[in-house]
Order: sequence, then structure tokens, then C-alpha cells
Amino acid sequence: MLRKTVTINDSLYDVLKSTNITKQYSSFSELVSNALELLIEKNKKEQYEKAMIEASQDKLYIQDMEDIINDFKYVDFEEK
Repeated sequence: MLRKTVTINDSLYDVLKSTNITKQYSSFSELVSNALELLIEKNKKEQYEKAMIEASQDKLYIQDMEDIINDFKYVDFEEK
């Protein structure tokens, strides 16, 4: 576990307390860690979406995806 000192705006902390968000966590450190995890996950999703948009504009990528789809076109389908 890494220890860091965090400084936040007074009004931000007041909102956290008035909305009882701080009561949902055993410590302020847990709240900050959870918020950072959510921020990291959001950033990963945004980066993935950006990469997919870029890939969708890449002719070679599109051709590769079409080739993969065509490769599976004739695979037998077995019902249970």
C-alpha cells in the first residue's frame, strides 16, 4: 500500500459529507481509492472506444475483420 497526502477543495469535501458519500466507506482513503479505480476504468473504456473508432476507419483492419467473418461463414452450426 502506498501512502500519499491528498488535498481537496473544502466545498468538494462538504458535498461528500452532505450527501453521505463519506459514510459509505470505512475511511477517506478507501473513498479516494475507489474513486481512482472508477476514474482508471472510465479512462480505459474511453481509450478503447477511441481505438475502435480509429480502427473502424482503417481499411486494412476492416478487410481483416471481413476476412475473419468470411472464414467462419461455412462453419457447421449444431443445435442442441
